[in-house]
Amino acid sequence: MNQAAERIESLKAGLAGAAGATIVFSGLWLSSIGVLLPGLTRSLWMQALISVETALQIGIASASGFLFGVTYRYIMRRDQNPHLRSGAALAFGLVRGLAQIDSTLIRDPIWMSGIKLLESLLLFGLLALLLDWLLRQGWLKAFDVASEN
Repeated sequence: MNQAAERIESLKAGLAGAAGATIVFSGLWLSSIGVLLPGLTRSLWMQALISVETALQIGIASASGFLFGVTYRYIMRRDQNPHLRSGAALAFGLVRGLAQIDSTLIRDPIWMSGIKLLESLLLFGLLALLLDWLLRQGWLKAFDVASEN
């Protein structure tokens, strides 16, 4: 595959990662709001959904998903090493989750830090499954080592 085709495949992987992250993060966010704050009225739900902070969080998750998608495609290449697959998701999940804990440790209760870490691990674990599925379906192509030369 030539360099232009590789870049297109990387863009496709990044967009798939961003879309998947947006959907997964939004679902996790909505489910956590329902569990943690079950008494919200419909109007408050709508206010919360369009808040600037929520939009920023979704944007960050989408950007992280894009970067994960591109990186995951390069990590996978054409081998079937399960340690690479799980290690990539674990590394991205830990970096994102631990950064969130570090930035909110003073204002949030300690149990919330654990939830944020689990949320990040789940996010990238599900993205890895999505990207693996897209690779198996042939919608994405693994990085071709021969195109580096």
